[in-house]
Amino acid sequence: MRDKIDLPVVMSSKAGMTPPSDAVVTPVFLLLHPLWPLVVPVTTWRASVAESEKGVPDSLLEPLAIWVLDCFPQASLVERLIQAADGQHLPERDAVHEPEWADPIRRASELLWARAADVLSRPVPEQVLNEIAVSSGLRTNEIEEILPALGVIFAKAEFLFPHRREAAPVSPDRDEFEETLRGLAMGGSRSWMYGLLVLLASRITCDIVLPIARSVARECGMGRTLLDACDTALVSIFGRFEGFCTQAQAAIERVKPAEREMRRCVPWLDVAELASVLSLVKFANRCSLHVLPAARLKAAAIQAARAQFALLVSEDLLIRWPVSVWPDSLLIAFEAGNRRLRHLATLGSTLSRSAEYRPGLERLARHYTDASLIGLSFVERIRTVEILSMSTTPSGLLTEYLALLPPSLNAGRKKKPEVRIYRDPRPLLAL
Repeated sequence: MRDKIDLPVVMSSKAGMTPPSDAVVTPVFLLLHPLWPLVVPVTTWRASVAESEKGVPDSLLEPLAIWVLDCFPQASLVERLIQAADGQHLPERDAVHEPEWADPIRRASELLWARAADVLSRPVPEQVLNEIAVSSGLRTNEIEEILPALGVIFAKAEFLFPHRREAAPVSPDRDEFEETLRGLAMGGSRSWMYGLLVLLASRITCDIVLPIARSVARECGMGRTLLDACDTALVSIFGRFEGFCTQAQAAIERVKPAEREMRRCVPWLDVAELASVLSLVKFANRCSLHVLPAARLKAAAIQAARAQFALLVSEDLLIRWPVSVWPDSLLIAFEAGNRRLRHLATLGSTLSRSAEYRPGLERLARHYTDASLIGLSFVERIRTVEILSMSTTPSGLLTEYLALLPPSLNAGRKKKPEVRIYRDPRPLLAL
């Protein structure tokens, strides 16, 4: 195994799965971030039998990442995809004919997850297992219980790990969903629990996950083990999400706005994660289940979302955008970033109040209508204002632009009188 590497921020006291403060996305972050609902501090993992059955100790993450990424044949491709995420470089593939390459970060993540699934599907060499045990402070038999379950999760990554920009709830195909859950159940109770926690943190709502999971659990004939895991996962996800939001807020507060060249490719709380928080809170209130944990989660999410949005707006105002004409890839990334800011503001407003987010969007709209941004055309500025605006009426800029357009060719023509043919009904009545 290679030398020690730096991990991103994880849900633990040592490191975390929120993006690093310098906003540099790394392959390690993309590989491990979807596992955040599972990660707990190693001290907590050792002290509680329940946590040891449904969690992954944070001390295992670093040696796991080293092992997965060691001699990775597509490492250079992943690095190039991460570099292309800011939109300053045209993609190496045609995103029109190959849509899977349209989002470089997502494509890089998929390559890493496939690598992890391949590595974890094979037996761990004894020498590697011993090195992981020494690095993580775990026993070899404990590692051998955890790694196969993680391998099952990575093998189902395309289904379990949602797109981070996904705001709307996902309605999966029922047959495909049942097949995925059966695969998790075949992996054992640990992979079943891991899968449920990841699913409850995704954009598939509880109203879909829990009934189908209970149905599959009854089919598998493992007694009440899998059924009880459904209830345990639902109880746990509120606390996991609350801890994630709390640590994200702490990481955000340590960052000071500074002049930048590009936007952050990955924020601390992305659209899908905030939407999942809102979905869980609504589910708890509607069903009168776990109302107190849901209230604590909502309070933590409000604080984190507010702090993150304020920081992102402040950073946007300090970005040194190119003064020349922007390439298509940069315009696409710029518009996607605008939509992300609008989604974050909308979700944050739903959790708290729109008055906390509207001024920030208005500041950005005024900033991007400034003539000093030479790279943006007039039409592109109008589009930016319309995306960032939280109003249902057209902006003043769009109204003025429409007034400047030449009249339609048909506007000056006189409308021909409509000719109607009236038939005399008397001959018909005579019959």
